Amino acid sequence: MHRIISTSTKKSAVALLPLLLLLAFGIAACGQAVSGSTGNGAGSTASNEVTTSATAFTQSSITITKGQSVHFVDEQSGAMHIICIGKQGQCDSGAKGPQELVGNGITIQPGQSHDVPFDTPGTYPITCPIHPDMNMTVTVR
Repeated sequence: MHRIISTSTKKSAVALLPLLLLLAFGIAACGQAVSGSTGNGAGSTASNEVTTSATAFTQSSITITKGQSVHFVDEQSGAMHIICIGKQGQCDSGAKGPQELVGNGITIQPGQSHDVPFDTPGTYPITCPIHPDMNMTVTVR
């Protein structure tokens, strides 16, 4: 038994294929969002990600562009971290920079993350008062 497919049916199928591919790619892209993030997420990308181990940042420095965010991630290190502007475990309450990092800073529990936007060019020393040897620098251009 042979089926006869009309020319208009073939044209409809051919026209539908790009739409289905576009839809599939759109759904796949939605699945790539950062999960478990707290904060605004503005401008965060993998290149702006800073992860923490039990007692250290994975990088000693990172350079970003004005208006971008740094995505601080604790990947189940087992240790809570406080992230603030300062050095050697001392938060600088008089520092210039993102207000959420001035003073007591932000707390990140194991498995959590937080995006911090940097809107002003400069060099910002970052530390953790719980782990005084946990230090890094964020440079904003």
